[in-house]
Amino acid sequence: MSSGLPSLRGLAALDALARHKRQGAAAEALGISRSALSHRIADLEAELGAQLVARTGRICVLTDDAVALLAAMGDAIGKIEAAVAPLQRRRRQIRLSTVNTLAANWLLPRLPRFQRAHPGIEIAVLTTQRVVDLDEEDVDCAIRNGAGDWPGVDATLLFRETLVPAAAPGLALDRAPSSAWPLIRARARYRDWPRWWRETGQKDTPPEGGVVVENRAQALEAALAGAGIVLTDARYLDAHLASDRLRVLGAAVELDMGFYLVRRRATRNPRNMEALARWLVAEGGATADAGWPAGCRPE
Repeated sequence: MSSGLPSLRGLAALDALARHKRQGAAAEALGISRSALSHRIADLEAELGAQLVARTGRICVLTDDAVALLAAMGDAIGKIEAAVAPLQRRRRQIRLSTVNTLAANWLLPRLPRFQRAHPGIEIAVLTTQRVVDLDEEDVDCAIRNGAGDWPGVDATLLFRETLVPAAAPGLALDRAPSSAWPLIRARARYRDWPRWWRETGQKDTPPEGGVVVENRAQALEAALAGAGIVLTDARYLDAHLASDRLRVLGAAVELDMGFYLVRRRATRNPRNMEALARWLVAEGGATADAGWPAGCRPE
């Protein structure tokens, strides 16, 4: 049974014409053509059985009926648009959670390519050190580090993690690993240096001392500031090597762990999610296919 309410699209078109005065400006504000604007207003006139716009040549003037209608409506159109906007945004938006280091050094520099290929999809990147609960939190997917065996979710490998030493060019030190190396250690990854030292065949054990920070993001920032040698993923170094802010000091060691795209098995917006998943997998594989930064190829 009809509610008797006229077309909201027609009312919005009439409201836009009243605010912008000209058809072209009103149509642009709505993101439609001038012809579409005219059709919507004409359909509204037919629904209401009243003339709303008087046309004299190229000039359109609102009739008294149109002025009275808009006055009675007040800011109803604006309130409806404000109420609907979050729902529309959620339909096209994907909320992705990951750690700050990966977001800043791998994901965000690549996102413009995704946006150009998919302008209708909005990616909201949320950074946190904790593992988010995809069932309980307002997050659609995540890029997690691990073995890919998390229960209740789909996990797709993007790339294996690597460890490679790097430092600022102005830091005076031996190119070959030695007891004089000033290391930067992240508390969250305290076993990384012993593992790299062992798997690259270095003598003895890593030197003691150096700088200790909380996480890998801080370790990378400390290295960029010249505080010592960071051990990080080779994929985090692309921009820093290209800008000569860091130099590689040894080969990369590839780990069993990797970075995975993790998502619910029943997603809120499956078409957009699938587009993002395909792109992330291609980007993860593209690094290996295109070759590693100089000196970074895993042994």
